[in-house]
Amino acid sequence: MVTYSGGVDDVFRALADPHRRELLDRLRARDGQSLGELAEALPQMTRFGVAKHLRVLADAGLVTTVRSGRRTLHHLNAVPLQEVAGRWLTPYTATVAQSLLDLRSAIENPDGSPPMSEPVVYRILIRASAEQVWSALTDTGVPRSWMWGTTIESTWQVGAPYAMSDGGTDLIVGTVRAVDRPRRLAMTFDPRWDDASTAEEPGELVYDLHDDGDGVTELTVTISGLAGTSAASAARDTPEIYSGLKSVLETGEPLR
Repeated sequence: MVTYSGGVDDVFRALADPHRRELLDRLRARDGQSLGELAEALPQMTRFGVAKHLRVLADAGLVTTVRSGRRTLHHLNAVPLQEVAGRWLTPYTATVAQSLLDLRSAIENPDGSPPMSEPVVYRILIRASAEQVWSALTDTGVPRSWMWGTTIESTWQVGAPYAMSDGGTDLIVGTVRAVDRPRRLAMTFDPRWDDASTAEEPGELVYDLHDDGDGVTELTVTISGLAGTSAASAARDTPEIYSGLKSVLETGEPLR
């Protein structure tokens, strides 16, 4: 069953503990780690203790768990943090803050971000039906306020192309790989927003939607296979994009 957490209060409560912040730092450095790998970051604590901290982070929406064969992998989910930032930052201060963070990242990591070796998984709960979320994700030719006014075009049939555009310029293109409306949509993901991203290999974007009939849909966004500037941009922008989708569907207004 999809459950809806307490939101901002749960996020602050989860972040109040330094051990949980350390776990998030570890996932930020390398996403998709098992309990055993994360327990190495807290050698003074039992695996049971680490598991309890991960549960608190998961309940706050800050960590997403994904089964991979016999292993359960933990992924950093930045969407709740984006929602907290959107609550108090104006568009101007958000831009300034992000610019400062980008500057620090460039100084600390002048060679850029490493390849995205593990999938990045974002999970967000939206007070809307799965059909409403699906429609928002796939409506063609309609400017989407939650994604900077871009439009998307496709027939959404398996094997069909799609293109996300801004003023006639394609920013992302790809091919539809799997369609199970309104539960799952898988596509290749080929960024074209600058020369560097165009030169890089495409990845994959998958939407999984779960609605158990209580009026809340769990949307899981999985991005895999990207590297270089494409990976860095996806990691930075994806939480804002889907937080914006949540805001539009729940309130009728974009996040900012």
